[in-house]
Amino acid sequence: MNTRIESWLRLLRVPNLLTVPGDPIAGYLLAVLCFGIEPSLLKLLPAAGAALCLYCFGLLLNDMVDLKIDLEERPERPLPAGHVSFNSARNAAVAFGVTGLNCALFAGVPVLYAAALLSTLIIFYNAGFKRLPVVGVVTMGLCRGLSFLLGCFAALAQPDKILSSAGIPLLLGFIAITLTFIGISAVARNEMDEEKSLGFQRWLPFTALLITLPGMVFALSALKLLNQSSAMVYIFLMVMTLMRSWLLGGLMYKAQPVPATIGAHIRNHLMVQACLCAVAGGGTGLVAAAILVLGSQVFASLSRRFYSS
Repeated sequence: MNTRIESWLRLLRVPNLLTVPGDPIAGYLLAVLCFGIEPSLLKLLPAAGAALCLYCFGLLLNDMVDLKIDLEERPERPLPAGHVSFNSARNAAVAFGVTGLNCALFAGVPVLYAAALLSTLIIFYNAGFKRLPVVGVVTMGLCRGLSFLLGCFAALAQPDKILSSAGIPLLLGFIAITLTFIGISAVARNEMDEEKSLGFQRWLPFTALLITLPGMVFALSALKLLNQSSAMVYIFLMVMTLMRSWLLGGLMYKAQPVPATIGAHIRNHLMVQACLCAVAGGGTGLVAAAILVLGSQVFASLSRRFYSS
């Protein structure tokens, strides 16, 4: 592979990119289910594109801000190693940010507002929030939760419907993703400290899923939106997801390095998205879930060559 292309793929954490479109896709499919909306790719695809572009914007901004630190601690990364110039990274970040907002506009004004908020949080996170113990991890969690809401808002003509009783499953999806990434971010704060034990932080992503994923079943059952076939697939995937969070997250093997634990949780997020798509039911939801499960295997292959944390 061309060295320049490989450097860009490393800079953009290419395995992680697989985990981004699934958030708005899951949000969109759940909103379609909860409110009986006719699905439209013309709404879904721009929302997914906006999430992906803004994620790339955040990754580039992160490495640009951390350049001085990386020169000392991680000199092998593309920017400090000089494999990608700072100016090129800056231009690409601007392009990704503008493209993300334009994609959001195509998905609808509510999606644009959510994307603008997401962009603001990304900038604040990299400007200094990430160095604050609690604020940083909460901001990161909200960024991924907002990615899910991009899909919800793409389906809803009136976004405030998410606060109605029919929108409870959407709020649960938002909470599930937000809390999971708060937990992953708490683990990631110790990435460079090899001597520090993670302690209870290692349990946070698993605990978030253990609380929120079963809650989705109860919410959809109460709203009479969960058919038997969808319930069976969802419960199967939910059990797999929780088991993978336990095993890949290093809860059994506590000697696992922190970067490997972070990568495992990020990879497992594809299973979380598959759960949310499966519970949305219908052929589209099941196909999306199957693709996301396969994406988890592709993630594993890519992560052998490209780091994800």
